[in-house]
Amino acid sequence: MKLSNIHIESGKNTPEVIGDIKSNKLTIHGNSYPEDIKLFYKPVISWLEKISMNSNKVCVDCQFYYISSSSVIATLKLLQKVESLFDKVNIVFNWRYEIGDEDIKKIGQDFSNILENNMNIIEVAES
Repeated sequence: MKLSNIHIESGKNTPEVIGDIKSNKLTIHGNSYPEDIKLFYKPVISWLEKISMNSNKVCVDCQFYYISSSSVIATLKLLQKVESLFDKVNIVFNWRYEIGDEDIKKIGQDFSNILENNMNIIEVAES
């Protein structure tokens, strides 16, 4: 099985997703309110499953500007899947939010309380 990077371009209602096999980093960036959330994240979960067969470490870096309630649930399930696939000590979760965006910040804080791994909550300048 050949491992390759994953890149899903951002759409009107979907985030950009970049998975890099060299750094084992998954970046999800943008708005997230796709019509079919399961279909959207299916290749991302598949990519994570593939890289977990060759590595026990991963970094997941998220920055959302808008995220629907169904996307919140799907993102949490994705992060929980990461915890089931990789050694907990080798997982880094980063949750970025724009200055003043308390709603997105709160979602990251809630995730940090739910997940076994800590979520790094990182404030960034508005883009």
